[in-house]
Amino acid sequence: MASLLLKSTMKLFNFFKIKSNKTDVQVEIKRSTENHGKVNNPEVKIDYNSSTTLIEVLNFIKDHSLELGIQLNKPATDTDIENLKNIKIELSEDFKVLYKFCNGFETNEDIFRLIPLDEIIENGKDNYLISDHSFHFTEYLIYCDMWSVDINPKNIEEYKLYNKADEVVVLTNSITEFLCVFINKGLYDGLYEWGEEKSNNKLRG
Repeated sequence: MASLLLKSTMKLFNFFKIKSNKTDVQVEIKRSTENHGKVNNPEVKIDYNSSTTLIEVLNFIKDHSLELGIQLNKPATDTDIENLKNIKIELSEDFKVLYKFCNGFETNEDIFRLIPLDEIIENGKDNYLISDHSFHFTEYLIYCDMWSVDINPKNIEEYKLYNKADEVVVLTNSITEFLCVFINKGLYDGLYEWGEEKSNNKLRG
C-alpha cells in the first residue's frame, strides 16, 4: 500500500511539475519490477539487427497492435509537424516518419506512451531536458518518467535518445532500436534494464 501511495504521489507531482514548467525541483524516481509485465503478449517479438528499418518496425506494430496492447493515434499531418518546427524544433526524418505513422500511442503497460506533437509543444522546458534541442517523446504513469531525444541543430538527422534521473543515460541514436527494445522486452525488463546496463558501462568506462 505504501508503494502505491508513493507512486500516486510521484505521478501527481511530476504531472504538475511538467505542466507548470518548473525547473527547480528534482524527484527521485523509484523503479521496481514487482508486479509488472511486459507488453501485452510476450510471444510477439520482432527481430532487430543493423539492417532493420523503421518502416519494418512500424508495420510490425500496426500488424500486431492488438497482441502488443498498443493503441495508435491518427497520423500527424504536415501542419502538425510544421507547427512543432515553428514553435519548438524541427524533427529528424526518423521522427517525421514515426509521427506520420501515428501522432502518439498508448499501451497497456503502465500507460507508457508516445507523446503527441501538440503535447510536446505544451510541455515546454524542464530539468530533465539536457538542451534547448531536446524534448520528451515517450513517458509513463503521467510523467513519472520520460525518455527524451536531443537533436543536433547543425545536422537534424543526428540525434540521441536518453533518459535522465540522477544522471543522463544515453541509450541509442536509433528510434528503431528503441521501439524494438520496448516491443520485445517491455518497460521494466526492456527500457529500464537497458538503461541500467548503459549506466554501468559508463561507470566502467
